[in-house]
Amino acid sequence: MRLLRFLHFEGMRAALKHLLTAKDGETYAPARVYWCLGSVQFLVLSAWSVIAHQHEFNATDFGTGFAAILTAGGLGVWFTRKTEPGQ
Repeated sequence: MRLLRFLHFEGMRAALKHLLTAKDGETYAPARVYWCLGSVQFLVLSAWSVIAHQHEFNATDFGTGFAAILTAGGLGVWFTRKTEPGQ
């Protein structure tokens, strides 16, 4: 059972590293890291607003804001694609 947990953790760690690194698989790309942090922060603060402060959840506003974050992150990765270290 311990081995199974270890393998699962390592698999998640490898997947996360693959998402956040440049083409070479070793160098962390700042645009991707900031994109991930911004997305997580948006989700956490949205949940905090609804749960802790009892604000009403508006799906349209949430979707629009999250779409803006995802679009900006995608553009950031696209703009920096030529400066990433190659394979």
